[in-house]
Amino acid sequence: MTPRATTTKLADSFRGRKPFRLPPPPRGLPRRLRPWYALAAAIVSVVATVVVPMCPLRDAAGRPAWRIDAVHDGDTVTCIDPEGRPHKIRLQGIDAPEFGQPYGDWSRERLRAKVAGRPVRVEGDAIDQHGRLLGTLWIDDRNLNRELVAEGAAWVFGGFAPDDDLVAAEETARRGRLGLWADPRPTEPSEWRRLHPPHR
Repeated sequence: MTPRATTTKLADSFRGRKPFRLPPPPRGLPRRLRPWYALAAAIVSVVATVVVPMCPLRDAAGRPAWRIDAVHDGDTVTCIDPEGRPHKIRLQGIDAPEFGQPYGDWSRERLRAKVAGRPVRVEGDAIDQHGRLLGTLWIDDRNLNRELVAEGAAWVFGGFAPDDDLVAAEETARRGRLGLWADPRPTEPSEWRRLHPPHR
């Protein structure tokens, strides 16, 4: 099999996965060496695709960090911990609008924009009734749970003892009519779920 055919086969095997792009050959590289360059670049790309996700992440202060694998909605993500294990995480103390509810998609996109390509720290070890880890997401010293509430992308959801910092953030968002508070009578997600049983 020629180097060109091998490169094509490698590219075909990765179709359907996150695509990677081969860097262009350096200027002045003889034409006869270009297939070998493409093969070497493909091998390096494959190795990077496999190895990089396995490397432990650290935040700016050198603390162990987690990798975001998926953002499901404005208060639920799947993260990969430093040992490479996936965890579904419910952001503690907040409740974001559901899909189909006003601001539901917007809330998810706010969270997605915050974590895109960034390592996060996860604080919390409690488990909810659905088997999800209850946690606070941090990027360096930024509390993302609080940021979502402060931007009007989520309500405070603290049961009998809500976090005072989250409550203060929500009051500020309400006064500024930020995000979902632009609606004079927004429906809390818990009430929306009650009225739409499939979303419970």
